[in-house]
Amino acid sequence: MMRKTIAGAAAGWLVLAGSAAAQDVPVAQTEAPKPALGDTIEQIVVTAERRENDAQDVAMSLTALSAAGLARDNILNLDGIGPSVPNLTLTRNFGTSSGALLFLRGVGEGDSIFTNDPPVGIYVDDVLFARSTGAMFDLLDLERIEVLRGPQGTLYGRNTSGGAIKLVTRDPGIGERDGMIDATVGSHGRIDLRGTANLPLGDAAALRVSLLSRTQSGWGRNLTDGQRVNGQDVQAGRAKLLWEPAAGLRLTATVDYSDEDSVPRFPQAFRPDPANPGRYLPEFVAPEGDIDNFRSADTDSLNITRTGGASLRAEMDAGTVKITSISAYRALQSRIGFDQTANAPGVGANIILLQDQHQHSWSQELQASGSALGGRLEYVGGLFWFSEHNDQLTAVSSAVPGGTAARFATHDFFAAPSRAASGTGNWSPYQPQLDTRSISAFGSLTFAATPRLSLTAGLRWTHESKDYAVRFLSAPGVTYVLPDGQVAARTIKADWRDVSPRFAASYTLDGKGWNAMLFASHAKGFRSGSFDGRARNIDFVLNRQGPIAPEQVWSSEAGVKSEWFGRRLRVNASYFINRYSNIAFSAARAGSIPPEIFRQNVGDARIEGLELEATLRPGGGFEIGGTLGTLNDRLTRLASSPGCTAFVPDERNLDLRFTPDVRYSAHASVERALLGGTLRLGGRYSAASPYNIALCNEPQHRVDNEEAVSATIGFETGGGAWGLVLSATNLTDRRYNGGSVGTIGYPVAPRQIDLTLRHRF
Repeated sequence: MMRKTIAGAAAGWLVLAGSAAAQDVPVAQTEAPKPALGDTIEQIVVTAERRENDAQDVAMSLTALSAAGLARDNILNLDGIGPSVPNLTLTRNFGTSSGALLFLRGVGEGDSIFTNDPPVGIYVDDVLFARSTGAMFDLLDLERIEVLRGPQGTLYGRNTSGGAIKLVTRDPGIGERDGMIDATVGSHGRIDLRGTANLPLGDAAALRVSLLSRTQSGWGRNLTDGQRVNGQDVQAGRAKLLWEPAAGLRLTATVDYSDEDSVPRFPQAFRPDPANPGRYLPEFVAPEGDIDNFRSADTDSLNITRTGGASLRAEMDAGTVKITSISAYRALQSRIGFDQTANAPGVGANIILLQDQHQHSWSQELQASGSALGGRLEYVGGLFWFSEHNDQLTAVSSAVPGGTAARFATHDFFAAPSRAASGTGNWSPYQPQLDTRSISAFGSLTFAATPRLSLTAGLRWTHESKDYAVRFLSAPGVTYVLPDGQVAARTIKADWRDVSPRFAASYTLDGKGWNAMLFASHAKGFRSGSFDGRARNIDFVLNRQGPIAPEQVWSSEAGVKSEWFGRRLRVNASYFINRYSNIAFSAARAGSIPPEIFRQNVGDARIEGLELEATLRPGGGFEIGGTLGTLNDRLTRLASSPGCTAFVPDERNLDLRFTPDVRYSAHASVERALLGGTLRLGGRYSAASPYNIALCNEPQHRVDNEEAVSATIGFETGGGAWGLVLSATNLTDRRYNGGSVGTIGYPVAPRQIDLTLRHRF
């Protein structure tokens, strides 16, 4: 209740601030300018190469989404951008409400534990968010999103072997007094409030404050106690201060905080295969005929995530060279507790997962960029330092709750232990921790060999060291002692060095009403080595566990970016080949109770594919377009058996995770002048061919029906002061598997309809 009161007071403050602004200063535009019923395609300036360029002029495969475009489609959360990007899988991670499960061109990580670094980096204002937990961001007051496909090892470096997603928030505007507030109501008790205010502070500074409250009662019901489940409760805010004390000097300080107290996503059981005892079908059980009913002993689940940080960006432009410093601190606390079996009370044992994670990190980046040789040579170089600490009290236990509604206590990690008396089997709880230090130096040069031909060469050197420590506990804070007197604790240290180059070339062509850029590149990505943070077998951990080797991705790609008919038609296409080595997988070991997750380097693979993005504005306010991504993957070397022969006799034929042969989308919209404003109707369809979620390609983890339809109807008054958007997601209510492990999975959310009212002042 207190957090709701604070959010309401904050929203009220934003309205009052805006009212005062309207009295003092002429209205200023707070969203990125958008074409007024224009028939040319929007141009977006990006910083993918650490300097400003039109997205069409950058010699790499990328997708740029503007704030105006996100608002038109009413995309309010990061998981809404997936259909707009070829070969991108972006959804909520298994069982959590704020964790990001992210695969790009077949490269990704399915396990959110901190010992596994995500290979697709997520950056907010060039600050690395190192953990996938808490990374499913609300899109609050953004300027744009950039999705860079393929290894970004030169300029972004740390763990970007699959690509990078950059969220760029809106800077304060000096001399501007404006703001925005919107309210959303929708299905399953959804109520959102968002607000932004820009306040000038004299002639050289400004403050921009953004606040968010998002609640939803949930789209499922636990039949055991009648409670609504899969609900969300998030409060978040960001303040950004800009100061320009002198010509060429720009200082930007940012603080942000998010507080989530939601319900974990509830799993649904798969149907047993009557023709194959012990096997399961890729079909969900539907208690009492409804897939959104859950008959679960999980009546006291836990999902609390608090994350925040501060950063200082200092930029000094001396004319011939620009120096940039980015200093940042991030912290995360995540406490989750839920059942992984979908069993009702009294129906077998429940497998309890409890995690209490604490993380903090410091990072410092120094950049120097500029041009030479009369502008023919552009350069950027710098140093990057990163330090991170993680620790996590963890319990994975088998328990049988008593009564019809009571279950295990998720707040007490020692309440339901499952231990082998000998001390050699699975043990719970335990506490892994990891300290990481990373330092790198990087540089990139782009030379205009001719007015049409540009050549780029870049290199990054990285040294990364990690200390992994784990101990098994017999009581809070007490390390377990084995019968032979050995203390059940161990520390493992490892370090890795890497050199990641990138070479690229581009050539421009143009004619009357058209232009094109041909490009090709060859680049390497590096994903840091890891440890098996899920390992719970004491003998393995104390005597046999070792570091897991880093992954590498060498990627070759060629493509074209083109615009035709006076920028009414845009067609971008690329073809890539990834040589993916030392692939690290986490998987559940068959037959272990509780499920034992193991991690290893499986081998090498080759992934190749075609990507296509097209947009056409034929006139009359119409726009049509779509995306296409293909993936052809195969293992080229099997380093060790992952134990999948029961499902795939020749494990070299395993299909990599989240690699559909084809993923595609189509969209259409029309804008019309109406009553002095603009009416817009739009829709999008996306789908994918069958793909596997689990390493061993078990039948129940194969998704063969992914499909989604979304639609929007919006009206905006002249000048954009008021806007109303009615939107629907999963319009056909297609309930495919969004993630699964063992014998349970997580159906994607059902059809949801939302109504958003916006006011800019």
